[in-house]
Amino acid sequence: GVLPKRLEEGFAVRHCALSLVGEPIMYPRINELCGMLHQENISSFLVTNAQFPDAIRDLIPITQLYVSVDAATPETLKAIDRPLFTDYWERLMESIDALREKQMRTVFRLTLVKGKNCDEIDGYADLVARG
Repeated sequence: GVLPKRLEEGFAVRHCALSLVGEPIMYPRINELCGMLHQENISSFLVTNAQFPDAIRDLIPITQLYVSVDAATPETLKAIDRPLFTDYWERLMESIDALREKQMRTVFRLTLVKGKNCDEIDGYADLVARG
């Protein structure tokens, strides 16, 4: 059975992951939401596709920012992600640069697809080093 103390602890929110549906960094009140979480001692984990460098620059400090890096070259990124913006690669580079400047705790979540981009390891390493 579950100890009563552990059951009670299970109902206390300690972490909040903001991801999966759309691009959470574009939510107009994301800083307010993260601030409210932090006031309640709730950690914030946010996932971004690194296509909105200005939003990254404007983001308040959060517990951890996950950046989805789906390819290591412009050609592969276009094939895998089918980006909305024509300047998708420049946006990715600018976002990585913004992350480096912020010195925020960041995780690069690399997407490797067999037969598509697994041979781009050196390019992924370059992107990580840039950040």
